[in-house]
Amino acid sequence: MSLDLESSNLEGSHLEQFIATVAKLRSPDGCPWDREQTHKSLARYLLEEAYEVMEAIHEGDPEKIKEELGDLLLQIVLNSQVAKDDGNFTIEDVAASINAKMIRRHPHVFADAKVDTAEGVVSQWQELKAKEKQEKLDSSSAAPEKKESALTGVPRTMPALLQALKISEKAVNQGFEWEKEADVWAKLHSEISELQEAISHPDLISPKNGEAKEQPQQKDRDKAKQDVALEFGDALFCMVNLARWHALDPEECLLMTINKFKRRFEWMEENSERPLKEHSPDQLNDLWEGAKSALSGNL
Repeated sequence: MSLDLESSNLEGSHLEQFIATVAKLRSPDGCPWDREQTHKSLARYLLEEAYEVMEAIHEGDPEKIKEELGDLLLQIVLNSQVAKDDGNFTIEDVAASINAKMIRRHPHVFADAKVDTAEGVVSQWQELKAKEKQEKLDSSSAAPEKKESALTGVPRTMPALLQALKISEKAVNQGFEWEKEADVWAKLHSEISELQEAISHPDLISPKNGEAKEQPQQKDRDKAKQDVALEFGDALFCMVNLARWHALDPEECLLMTINKFKRRFEWMEENSERPLKEHSPDQLNDLWEGAKSALSGNL
């Protein structure tokens, strides 16, 4: 079977044609799989496609970025079509809403506000966002059960490092911030010391050969492990804030290190005459140093 894409009856721009294609897929005589989809069933695909866009961007391949952006666009259009079929909103409503928001949030472009720096733009954006949120609350007929936290609005489904960064930024907007970078370092050193202390808890230390030691109760061991997890989280959270002080995205930083590790490990595999697991620790270390030297300067 061959498909003649040029002979379709679709008119308009490529974007309009694509919207019509998705609508056809959701129609009674369309695709059974597409007709069955809901916002909930599509959520995982939306997240997966967003991550694939990120990976393509990291690889720096324009063609792959274009392809992955198309896959992400499919999820946006398909979710919008689901909403239209349910009588909630359309893709036009989505576009109109974000267009209006961008105009409101850029008064230095579309009105007479004066902002000359990127930092000023970010500050203005946050102020306008807070104002809009308050106006929405004021116009709501239902009285809120309790005062909304300044930390509200960070999705729990967001990657943990990114959540930590967003929550920290919101706290800083309320004035909750270290006075100087040295204070951040001091806090980090303190958290690492507490982590080391938690890991050294007697209930987590296995007895040496021949050493008599009463084994801890399982509940005590579980409590000690939970304390380690909490201290580990505190140290990570502090690292995220140190990244924030240097205008770094901790998620991006970790991804860079993961990719660097993968490249070096793959070099080791390619340059070893036998499986890596058959090498001694010293031999593996020599291979690792060889990878570092061979790939130096390769980000």
